[in-house]
Amino acid sequence: MINMITTILYALLAVVSLAYLADYLLAWNDDPKEPPRLRARIPLIGHLIGIIVNGPSYHSVIRNDETTEIYTLGILNYKLYTSVSTRLLPLIQRQSRALSFRPMIQTVARKWGDANDETDRLFRETDLITEFSHVMKTSLAPGPQLDEMNMRMAQRALVDLDLLLGDGKDKKTKLLEWARFAITQASSCGVYGNKHPFLDDKVYEAFWAWHAHLSAHISGINFDILSHGYHARAVVFAAHAKYCTSIPPDTSSLFLSRWQCLLSSGLSVSEASKQQATLPIGMLSNTVPTFFWTIYEIFSRPALLSSIRSEILTFAITTSGPRHILNLTNLKTSCPLLLSTFQETQRTRHIHAAIRKVTTNTLLDSGKLLLKEGNYLQMPGHAIHYSQSTYGPTARDFVPERFMDPNLKRGGADFLAWGAPPHLCPARQFAATEILILVAMLVVRTDIHPAEGTEWEEKPGLEFADPVTVLNPKRDVEVVVRVRGEKQGRWEVEMGDGSRASRVPLASG
Repeated sequence: MINMITTILYALLAVVSLAYLADYLLAWNDDPKEPPRLRARIPLIGHLIGIIVNGPSYHSVIRNDETTEIYTLGILNYKLYTSVSTRLLPLIQRQSRALSFRPMIQTVARKWGDANDETDRLFRETDLITEFSHVMKTSLAPGPQLDEMNMRMAQRALVDLDLLLGDGKDKKTKLLEWARFAITQASSCGVYGNKHPFLDDKVYEAFWAWHAHLSAHISGINFDILSHGYHARAVVFAAHAKYCTSIPPDTSSLFLSRWQCLLSSGLSVSEASKQQATLPIGMLSNTVPTFFWTIYEIFSRPALLSSIRSEILTFAITTSGPRHILNLTNLKTSCPLLLSTFQETQRTRHIHAAIRKVTTNTLLDSGKLLLKEGNYLQMPGHAIHYSQSTYGPTARDFVPERFMDPNLKRGGADFLAWGAPPHLCPARQFAATEILILVAMLVVRTDIHPAEGTEWEEKPGLEFADPVTVLNPKRDVEVVVRVRGEKQGRWEVEMGDGSRASRVPLASG
């Protein structure tokens, strides 16, 4: 028995020694100009474990020097260059070919869109990605096309709010579950038209079942042994194939332009419909948790809730008898506290690391920094958003007025909630408008408090496995929704002044 234990201990010692030796040898080949390595306590896989365990805060935990702008995390034989500097961002942006986002899009098309070999070749070897990105930006730019999407989305949002509040009685509901349903239905009406695939409960449930497996599917580390995620994806694919055989006249220019781009680039109808089925991933994945946390941050602060309610009632709503009208233009441009609170929620809750593949050896900062081909570069928003050198001594605090105060407000490269320029989320205006509408309606028409007790949990647990920019709560929150009697009646939405109706003045631009 003693001999067996001794043998096991020697074997473990040998494995650990080999791991440290391998880690040392991999670092031996580092160029002096490469960003310095930050050593993990566990060789080879320590940083990977740290990211899994600590989630978005890992970069803040491991970084012990606020002056360090970029460093290297060694994970097995790969290097993950990590830039936490807003100074370096413009230099990185100028190297868009060498530090490319294209491989990420190609991976999504292959792993999530199930691209066959020919479709994969088109994404890799033609201008499809460039043209695809162009039609996305054009279709979602402020203007009449976006206004049409916003109006369909807003009208559906009112339907789901009326369903929630219809009988005027207190109602218990799970906040994340309701947020997911309301955002899915409103967004889908805006993008697909009023007869969209997610009206079918089976398709709706299948999408979110597939969504739970997205990280595993794209990483290749797939624990989906029984293929539940792939079976769910097949349901979503089939629904989109059916939708694409007879695209309704009220579909958005976004959906139609993507469809035409895919077909004209050489994709078959079946392959194009599969790629279209990945659209709701970008449409819903981040909007849902951002909406959830904006509600959470506002309703858990009574004084803030009262101020935002007063602001919306004063500047964005008119009442005529039993009719209440929400003016979208005024909601976007004349409710700065609501907008600031929404963006502060994004800043404090954002965890995404914008990532690029190094496609060729690249020198940055007048030749002082070298990034080697085949590795990856990431720019974690959390580290920048929580940096005191960027956001001052209150960087780790939730300050609702931050984006109203010129002494506190930062924007552009300092605010990465919508991505790192030039690769900003093209749907940011649509998503921001949707969240502002739903939050405004809840603020004005309801009081919401936790069903268990009266206090909102200060730091709810987070679900780190989701491939999102804002993490979902680990456990849903059951709340009581109480209708505010003075705002019962018929609710409508109007676009307002057409010259400024489409744009939300976001800090990111």
